[in-house]
Amino acid sequence: MRIPILRCALVGALMCTACDDDAEPSPMADACVIVEADATIDAGADADEPTVDAGRDADAVDASVEDAAMTDAAADGATGGDGGVDAAPTCDDDGGVEVPPFEFTDMELAMLDTLSPLPAVPSDPTNMYADDEDAAALGQAFFFDERFSGPITTVSGNDLGATGETDRISCASCHNGAYMDDQRTPLPRRVSLGANFHSRNAPTVINSVFYKWTNWGGRFSAPWELPIAVVESPVIMNGSRLEVAHIIYDHYRSEYEAVFGPLDDVIATLPASGKPNAMTPGAWEMVLTDNDRAIVNRVLINFGKAIEAYERLIVSRNAPFDQLVAGDDDAVEDAAKRGARLFLGKARCVNCHNGPLLSDNKFHNLGVPQGVMGSQLAMEHVPAVDNGRFNDVPLLYNSPFSTNTTASDNTMTGRFAGLTNPASEEDRGAFRTPGLRGVTLTAPYMHSGQLDTLEEVIDFYDEGGIGFGGGASGVRDPLLVPLHLTDEEKADLLAFLSTLNGDDLPANLLVDPSP
Repeated sequence: MRIPILRCALVGALMCTACDDDAEPSPMADACVIVEADATIDAGADADEPTVDAGRDADAVDASVEDAAMTDAAADGATGGDGGVDAAPTCDDDGGVEVPPFEFTDMELAMLDTLSPLPAVPSDPTNMYADDEDAAALGQAFFFDERFSGPITTVSGNDLGATGETDRISCASCHNGAYMDDQRTPLPRRVSLGANFHSRNAPTVINSVFYKWTNWGGRFSAPWELPIAVVESPVIMNGSRLEVAHIIYDHYRSEYEAVFGPLDDVIATLPASGKPNAMTPGAWEMVLTDNDRAIVNRVLINFGKAIEAYERLIVSRNAPFDQLVAGDDDAVEDAAKRGARLFLGKARCVNCHNGPLLSDNKFHNLGVPQGVMGSQLAMEHVPAVDNGRFNDVPLLYNSPFSTNTTASDNTMTGRFAGLTNPASEEDRGAFRTPGLRGVTLTAPYMHSGQLDTLEEVIDFYDEGGIGFGGGASGVRDPLLVPLHLTDEEKADLLAFLSTLNGDDLPANLLVDPSP
């Protein structure tokens, strides 16, 4: 018996709204084809198992992930919005139903191919030492060295040390453990804690060099800019550039000079600490000459560039998901495959979490709640207001250490193209889309750690963020809509996210080599 089956070649569904006589005309209708399927059935007692070979359209549809993801029919199709359909079940020898092997549609496979593998680390023309092995080794020592930090200012409850203690904080204090994020204390730690409480949660360093913009609000246009600000931040390391220069001069001189050239001996004659302070001028403004300041600033810039060289080695690949896309069908369970289908379709994750990093490298306002007065989040140091990229872009514009200044080894990258100062109102409350590789290892979630678990994150998106607000600024991104996921679909989506954890980092990159 031959059964005509209507199949949509674009979404791989047995029926879609484009083919529904009662539906509005759709531009997708031309993508639908009739596929004849053989179904040979013998009612005899010893008959072979009934089979259905539905086949597929011979020509794969070439469409971009963005176009497919943004098409309502692909995201919310008539098959429940899951973007595809499994093969028909067959009967086993005992008369029960045998679950058929899971199969992705051609369109889904094409979309998955755009998410893997993670490519080579992109070049950084703004840092001529980015791929220098000696610079990376020096940067690793800088990353773990607590001597660059100044006094702790919290009154109590700081596991890094007591009030007033110095030399207790390093980059590794907030980027530690297997996935190099802030894992020092159990949840509900929200924001990270250095010399004092920060306003945001420290993201993982792993794979961070793939981002176009560094940090939650894109405060930095290259990775080397961040350590420069962090080491002097009063709530993070609370150090100063003069201290950086002295520590490098006293403890790293030979290693530094092997990479960056001679250190000026004038450093030994300068005050022990100091940094710019327009409100209360100090040693930096009153004692140092213009030439002194230029010497110290160059050491500070190279401090950041060495750390970036180290961070470019902090890459994790070969997740089970990558193995699946490479052709190993047994690399993940069927639940994870169903979750991948949801990721591409009904759950709409791929709208923003796309490309091999699983981030669009853009900024979105999700309406994530802030620490409004009297809330639990406020008691956990989440600020009442965080304008995200709206505040961070002016800080980037005004920084003397960016890819747009003489601190950069190439100022012609065009990274500032499209930015405005003040920032666009659309940037208010917007934060960078985080990559999802290793996501199960990096709780808590969102820019200030507002959500404890991935289950909470999935619930947040399932409700379109509605009901979670409180203190969020700006306008919620229209991409955020209720999803109406079932409990089973949420579990499948979580199973998929669990397949994104890559190989462990080499152990030698996680140790402190500082003298």
